Amino acid sequence: MGYDLYGLSPQKNESEPLQLTKLKSKFEKDGWMQFDKMNAKQKENYFELCDEVENKNPGRYFRNNVWWWKPLWDFVSEQCQDFLTVKDIVGGSSNSGHKISKTKSLMISRRLSKVIAEGLVDKIDREMTLKVAQAKADNEELQKEMDKVTNKCHKEHGKNLVPANYPEPYYSQWKELQGKHNWDGDYPFNADNVKGFAKFCQESGGFEIC
Repeated sequence: MGYDLYGLSPQKNESEPLQLTKLKSKFEKDGWMQFDKMNAKQKENYFELCDEVENKNPGRYFRNNVWWWKPLWDFVSEQCQDFLTVKDIVGGSSNSGHKISKTKSLMISRRLSKVIAEGLVDKIDREMTLKVAQAKADNEELQKEMDKVTNKCHKEHGKNLVPANYPEPYYSQWKELQGKHNWDGDYPFNADNVKGFAKFCQESGGFEIC
């Protein structure tokens, strides 16, 4: 699952390459690319050209998977709570198609640029990098303990059992260990991601969150 953000009136820095236009005219139907009718080389060229266009026109599109988007949007919501409404903040946490106006998008960009320049984003990046590393180490050790429970259970009751069907005491033991999972390792915060989003907001002309 991911979050796709589309610029409502994106700034056009460079025109679409002719090769991409030709691919779209040949394979696009009702706004959708018919990838099943494209060969492997055509698909590769299409995605390479799309990446090129997006890099040169950052206001068109921005994407994060759910693990990256949550800490980014939480940070944006905290830094911009003086002008983002509750509806905006909640809308940014779903794929419901909520729209952020051009005015607010520019305000987000300016606010993020300010805290980037002040060093706050890099500071949080460093702190979160350490947290993520520690969380991964914690979870690796936790997984070893869970594997011990699993191996004991399988030895006594067969290898076809999944954790939800473990008999006691193994189910309770496995469930207790699972509850100790350190989620800090699953939601990374990255300075480049914040900078990319700030650039998108600056050039998007407002955006829709899908």
